Amino acid sequence: MKMNSLIAKLHPFERKVLPILKSTTDFQTIIKETKLQDIEVMRALQWLSNKGALTVNIEKSKLVHLKENGTLYKKQGLPEKRLAKTLTDKFQTITAIAKSAKLSGDEVNASIGQLKRNKAVDIQKGAKGLELKATNVTTSFLKNKSPEELLLSKSFPLNQESLSKEDQQTLKNLSKRKDFIEIKDEKTVNIKVTALGKTLSKKKINQNVTSRLTPAMLQNGSWKKHEFRAYDVEINVPKINGGRRHPYNEALNVIRNSFLEMGFQEMTGPWVETSFWGMDSMWIAQDHPMREAQDTFYLDIKGDLPNKALVNKVKAAHENGYNTGSTGHTKNWDPEEAKKLILRQHSTSTTFRYFHEKKLNHDCKYFYIADNFRNEATDATHLPEFGQAEGFIMADNLTLADLMGFVKEFYAKLGIHKIRFKPTFNPYTEPSMEAHYYNEKLGKWYALINSGIFRPEALAPYGITKSVIAWGMGSSRIAALLTGKTKLREIFGPEVDYEWIRNHKRVKTL
Repeated sequence: MKMNSLIAKLHPFERKVLPILKSTTDFQTIIKETKLQDIEVMRALQWLSNKGALTVNIEKSKLVHLKENGTLYKKQGLPEKRLAKTLTDKFQTITAIAKSAKLSGDEVNASIGQLKRNKAVDIQKGAKGLELKATNVTTSFLKNKSPEELLLSKSFPLNQESLSKEDQQTLKNLSKRKDFIEIKDEKTVNIKVTALGKTLSKKKINQNVTSRLTPAMLQNGSWKKHEFRAYDVEINVPKINGGRRHPYNEALNVIRNSFLEMGFQEMTGPWVETSFWGMDSMWIAQDHPMREAQDTFYLDIKGDLPNKALVNKVKAAHENGYNTGSTGHTKNWDPEEAKKLILRQHSTSTTFRYFHEKKLNHDCKYFYIADNFRNEATDATHLPEFGQAEGFIMADNLTLADLMGFVKEFYAKLGIHKIRFKPTFNPYTEPSMEAHYYNEKLGKWYALINSGIFRPEALAPYGITKSVIAWGMGSSRIAALLTGKTKLREIFGPEVDYEWIRNHKRVKTL
């Protein structure tokens, strides 16, 4: 870019900053000399950087500043040292010592504590209150500089990250004192002028350029007297990231669309459920281990049960198998236990809500992508809050082979083919089955889906005579696969890379 052309395109802020760069690159000095706001100077520096006139490096740091008392004690000395100087080998009243040392009551009390820790004061109770005198170590205490004094002797503000471990501990001790120090997050702007910048700073640059042509100028002809700034349409500008959908939400949409393409209808349901819908409705015994507090988040209040007719049928299924020929759990069913409110452990509760509310007993297919909550430890594939893709198919004479066929077809649509099955146990399905996938990155098999055929005891209270195959798959784990992540915490939470969120490619099937 030719020099004259470059100068013609300079913004008024740049024109003010450039001459200052001849003598200083200190950010605060530039602000002072140009009388611009710090943000205006920063913009000018960025524009000049884009033109190749300088480089700007911003360093973030935690700076330690002295507050009112810190500044005072740096000048006058620490109050414990000033108090120690007034001590003699004879006991004196605190009042007399405070007056001699010119310390307030709060300063005296704090100083006594410091002296006691250093064994530099003897204390006794006298006729007029506490009395103090020097000890055999008071002299050495006064002679030797304390860690606090050594730190105060440094030039403030201090960069906290650059302090030694000893100084860090001293800083921690000083922070307990009233109005002594404060730590601020600050930015340091480092400016390096290039050869082009040095040349530009030496040029005589007109400060009175006009950036805008107004209708009034055209009407009265005053535009002829103005020097107008040229517009630069070629300069590089900073990249601006627009809004976009989170990769996790994109992955969930891939899952959702896969279900919809297979002819499923979508369900919805509440996060907070009664234990009736969360466990009793699907024939989970009231003494089942999953009801324990270490697995379930309980609320302190209770909810309401549905209509009495359904409740009585569920009660009968628990106690004697209802009309299924089963013996049930052979234990009394407690309605008060069923009223307990919980954070939804799984979205199967919504499935049974739909059985009841939609009066389902015909061929149908439903799914639900939902958040669920379990009180368990976190690891690469587990969080207390987790996503689940719940679903079921209702039809005549469905078998385990139909379930396996659905699982293979569904995951094939997502690009997941390396799957194996193994039997498992669920209280409300029989037979029950897990599907596992092989994670190439982690080199391990992971559980992907828990499934089975609903038991007659679970279906009978709803009048369902057809077969129902059902599953709950970890939508969060599928999302991890689709986004190429090995840990859920890398998708959402403290380990998220925001540049990945801004720049990731659109999530599609594997």
